[in-house]
Amino acid sequence: MMDACPSLLAHYQQILALSENMLSMARQSEWDALVYIEEKYVQAVAKIAELNSRQESPLSAVIQDNIARVLQQLLKNEHEVNHLLRSRLDQLKELIGQSNRQQSINSAYHKFSDRASMLPGEIKK
Repeated sequence: MMDACPSLLAHYQQILALSENMLSMARQSEWDALVYIEEKYVQAVAKIAELNSRQESPLSAVIQDNIARVLQQLLKNEHEVNHLLRSRLDQLKELIGQSNRQQSINSAYHKFSDRASMLPGEIKK
């Protein structure tokens, strides 16, 4: 199964390319595209697991080194994507909080605006 090693490395490199695309989408705040690429990423990782389970011979030192470099870059990319996602989550929480505060203000305003007068003791005609 000698050709499995280059195939395995090629799949790791494919995952790295997807990871770099995900990072690019996160940097550009293209969240829908990020989710789409992430689906492909998960499928590629599943394929790697399958290839690893079928690997019968040990990997050469060169292939192991190449895979190790790919894995290091994957970890760096994942760290940055997670950081950008946390920032986006914080932004969304803030927007939801603002929306809730505005809704409370509007609700309070409408309760009082339905009354003809806000002054106590004023005689209505």
